[in-house]
Amino acid sequence: MRAVWIIAATVLVLAAIAAAWWPRAGTTGVDVAVRPAEVALVCPQPPVVDPVVAPVTAAVTDPVAAVAPPVVTTTATTAPKVTVGAKAAIERVDHQTVRIDGKYLVRGSGSESDPYQITWELLTSAARTVDASKSIYEVPGRIADLRGAWVQISGYWAPPLQVFQTKEAMFMLNKWDGCCIGLPPTPFDSIEATFAKPFAVQGQHLYRYGTIKGRLEIEPFAAGMFLLGFYRLHDAVMESTS
Repeated sequence: MRAVWIIAATVLVLAAIAAAWWPRAGTTGVDVAVRPAEVALVCPQPPVVDPVVAPVTAAVTDPVAAVAPPVVTTTATTAPKVTVGAKAAIERVDHQTVRIDGKYLVRGSGSESDPYQITWELLTSAARTVDASKSIYEVPGRIADLRGAWVQISGYWAPPLQVFQTKEAMFMLNKWDGCCIGLPPTPFDSIEATFAKPFAVQGQHLYRYGTIKGRLEIEPFAAGMFLLGFYRLHDAVMESTS
């Protein structure tokens, strides 16, 4: 017990000595000569300045400016001006079939009950005369002649993502689910189809194969120098699908 009191007394003495030695606030414990005001500092500190109060903006003082919406710059989507190229050379093969420009076979009469049966080879041939980067949209005569006519074509199709009913779909030469699987189409090997009546679809990321018919139109859709779409089918009807 005595040892405890001796230790406690020693601690108190040391604390008193430390309190007497510890520097007061604002000093360092070492006498420092006051530097005359006229002696320049080797590393002068920046002058102390009052905080700068930001000026009141027009949005605060002007009620109109305060509610005016911000200006947003976007890339405009436009409908380019279309020109028609050379007239197509048409050769009659039989009463139902013609050969266009010596290469493309087309069957049918272009009516709703007897649509033209066209091929992707015919549609993709427009890529040779269209250059969106130069604002050149020349449609070959063999394709321009089909505008407004009923056509029929087979290919892969995909509806919009995450829908259970649709009135639109993308018809394509190659498989593509609209997101992640397959090969994304070009404007020339795809057709945006608007159906006469909506129909039910099931599942996500779908692509199926089928045959469609509708009235063909040439409707280039561009954003700046990029061509996003070229063909559209109106009043489309899904004739078969798997």
